[in-house]
Formats: sequence, structure tokens, C-alpha cells
Amino acid sequence: MSDRYLTTSEAARRLGVKPATLYAYVSRGVLRSVRRPGQLESLYDRAEVDALATTPSSARRESGALLRFRSVVSAVSSQDEQHLYYRGRPIAELCGALPFAEAARLVLEAADVDPAVLSVDADRDLLGQLALNRRLPVALALLGARDPMRADTTPRALVARSLGLIEVAPRLFGDSIDLADDTVQALLVALIDNGLAASTTAARVAASARAGWYDVLSAGLAAMGGRLHGGAALDARLVLREAMTGTPVAEVVARAVEVHGRVPGFGHVVYRAADPRATALIGVLRARGRAAAELRALERLSEAVGAPVNVDGVSAAICQARGLPDRAGEALFQLARTVGITAHAIEEYAEAPLRWRARNDG
Repeated sequence: MSDRYLTTSEAARRLGVKPATLYAYVSRGVLRSVRRPGQLESLYDRAEVDALATTPSSARRESGALLRFRSVVSAVSSQDEQHLYYRGRPIAELCGALPFAEAARLVLEAADVDPAVLSVDADRDLLGQLALNRRLPVALALLGARDPMRADTTPRALVARSLGLIEVAPRLFGDSIDLADDTVQALLVALIDNGLAASTTAARVAASARAGWYDVLSAGLAAMGGRLHGGAALDARLVLREAMTGTPVAEVVARAVEVHGRVPGFGHVVYRAADPRATALIGVLRARGRAAAELRALERLSEAVGAPVNVDGVSAAICQARGLPDRAGEALFQLARTVGITAHAIEEYAEAPLRWRARNDG
């Protein structure tokens, strides 16, 4: 039996209840059970049981019509304190080896799907007047308004649109970003997904409510706009640039802590050691003799901060070395993450709707 499932007796012990109570949870829609051929006992998803185990007993008694909650199960990516995998493939194996479009097909499981034909030509003058980090959100709103099939949430339709968005991206960013650059391509691959980050969670909530693909992406991009998420790329760029102008590293670090309460581009809430995305990208840059000065500056900063560089820091190095505009790092993050969000949306559309529940600890 897969480690994903618990038997009735195991689930009952985990919840501290009798099997009869477990069956009552199932009848009210609080918990789901499955049966497999040859298996005498019902099986229960381990993640759902663990989530229920942390829920107050009073909440467990409520009717499924009033409460529907579950854990989020995803196969898009997996991570631990040192590693990141896309569909079971380590990021170090993909970053710098696959073009972004091919990595997108891997994550989307889309070997045989043709990209949808999307066009931003009618809006290029408008989009060209916007900051780089605002172009994709506005373009999605315009594309969705014109798409008569915007409500189609079948997996094939979502994959086709996601691939179509990659194809139209060069016209969206124009001469501001050379998306064909090999280091930019490696960065895009590294940024596709990172588990249930804030933007991915926001997008899955929208998909759970059965919002369409354009709105799901917009929800994710909205959450990405905060300085602790997508906006961290610019803050890391500013820190790196200051360190490269000759300002003593100790002063750069002190000023960043004073302004941000931390040093953007270093450390990570999940990766306690090195950020595997940063490690993979640094390997690509060194192998190709790119961004040497930027990497040296990152090393000095890392030593002063006492934390390893994360993917935002290496994104800053790539954008700085390529002479890209300040908002390029955030724009690239947005573009890359649309692939991961699409893959998560496909999963979420197939699940029971999420229902968040407030807990009163007073």
C-alpha cells in the first residue's frame, strides 16, 4: 500500500477516535475514503487525516454542507530543506540544460499539446508604456476579455494557453528583455515553481472557486506583487548594485536591514542550507563564464550576512550582468511562475472546493 494512505484503524488512531466516528466524518463530507481491490478496510489520504488531526474536535462535528476542508496534494514540484524537484526531476538537472519552453512542457505534462495562438499586437503601444512588472498582468486581463473560450478550464485548454503565453512573451517585453539569452532561459526554468508559495496558494484558491485561467493567473500575480515575493527581485538587485559600487559591504548590509528588516537575496524560509535554485544557476553562470563580478559581490555579501544567497540574489546577478532594466527580475519571475500556476490550477480544478476556516484562539 502506498505511504500516501492510511487504513481505517491507522486513521482512527491518528485522530484519537473510534472507527464509527471516522465513518461519521466520511458521511458528513469532512473526510474522504477510498477502496482498492482486495483491500478490506477503507483507505484515507494521510495528508487529509493529518490536517484533520490539527482541527479542533468541535469543527470536525460540523456538517459537510457548512465546512469543506482538505490538505493540498500536489505533484507539480516537491522540496525539502536542500532540494527542489519538478515532476520528480532535480532542478540541477534541468536548469541550464532545458530551454524554458521545454521545461514548461515537462511541468505541464504537455508533450503533445500545441500552443494556443495569443496576440498582444493590438495592445503593444499601451503595454509598452507600462513598467515591465505591470505588462503581464495587464496583458492577461486584455487577452481574457477577448477570449470567447475564457471559461474553458479543461487541462488541454489550460496547457495550450500557458504555452501560447510563452510564445507571445517576447512581443510583450520587446527589446527590454532578451528572453533567448541562455542565462535568462536558465533563470526562467529555476523560477517555474517552488511549492505552495503565496502566489501559488492564491491561484489555487481562485481555481478552487472555479475561476477561469486568466483570473487564476491574475490572482497569483497579484499575490506575487508584494515586496516579500516577486518584488524581492528588485530589492535584491539594489543591494547587489550598491555592493558593486564600492560601498563597504558592512554598510550595505546594515542599510538593507534598516530598510527591509533583512537583506533581500539571502536566506530562505524553506531552504535552511543553500537554495537549490541558486546553486544550480551559479553553476550555469560559472560554467559559461558569466556574471563573474556579480558572483564575487554575492559571495562577499553572503559572508557578511551569514546566510547563503537565494534565487532572488542570483536573479539580481543575471539581470545586472545582462544590463536588464530594474524590473526585469520581477517580470521574469511572473512569466516563469505562470507555468507552475497553470499546473497547480489543473490539479485544483479536479479537487473538491477548498474552504478556509478561521480559528478563534481567544
